[in-house]
Amino acid sequence: MNVQLKVDHPKRPRKRSSLQFGRSDYRAHYEEMAVRTLRTIVRHGRFIVLLVALAFAFACIIIPLMPRKYSAEALIYPDLVSREQGKVVALASVDGAAIVTGEARLLRSDPILRAVARRLGQDPKATPSRSWATRGLDWFRDAYLPETRNHSPFDRTVAMLRNKVVVMNDTRSYLISISFTASSAEEAAQVVNAFVIEYLRDKIRQRRLNKEVELRQQLAVYGEKHPKTLQALAELDAERAALEAATNPQDVDREEAADDQSVKMAVPNHTPTSPKGLAILGLSLLSALLAGIGLAIWRDRREMERKHTVDYQPHPQ
Repeated sequence: MNVQLKVDHPKRPRKRSSLQFGRSDYRAHYEEMAVRTLRTIVRHGRFIVLLVALAFAFACIIIPLMPRKYSAEALIYPDLVSREQGKVVALASVDGAAIVTGEARLLRSDPILRAVARRLGQDPKATPSRSWATRGLDWFRDAYLPETRNHSPFDRTVAMLRNKVVVMNDTRSYLISISFTASSAEEAAQVVNAFVIEYLRDKIRQRRLNKEVELRQQLAVYGEKHPKTLQALAELDAERAALEAATNPQDVDREEAADDQSVKMAVPNHTPTSPKGLAILGLSLLSALLAGIGLAIWRDRREMERKHTVDYQPHPQ
């Protein structure tokens, strides 16, 4: 007979995972740290409140002294139709987004920028007097920083317009926006409207050239007395008159541009876009609060380390 031996092994106690001990230890550690931090904040509450009050007072002094910035914006609706011989023809063969992108590039082009600088009162032929220090600085820029060299105030104005004027085009709505930020609302609107006026002048100049080509064709085909030739001549005279009107002072240009349905002129907005006082106050108070809590914790740690050093310092026998 086979005898089956059954060995009873003693039951081993279950071991708790070290992960549970670790979690409890970490939880106790962070709870103790939170309680210690709260005690530190309560103990040094006056010091923290003093820092927050000083930050609030400093922000209240600085905010009124900061320069105000004002923004202006104008809108342009590019013409997506072609007017040929009294007929309005949609440019279906050309992508409208490509037309809008091309018009936006025209506004960013150097001829438009230089024309706007002249309209703002800058003379491209003016040569300012330069001192020895200015000449030395110009020589340094020519030798080492040629990209920052501006030969005249006119060039500086053109560079400023190129860097600060924002031209954005929306290919879905076929809309172009021109925005500029300056130290006064009137200056911002003046710069933006100067771009719009120069854009309209360029469009008038292009239409005049097209009318001249059309008139030459009508003369070659029909002669001088034909009604189509006379109509083309009248349209050319109208375009010439419009171009001459575009060279008038800015006030007249603004009135004529305001009547144009393809543009929306900028209006001075006297609400500053910067500085944002509420954001500055909030950041100042939050920074002072965090700095005060950090300094309070640091001071407590220094005191604890000092006491620990004194307690464990060997006493002389």
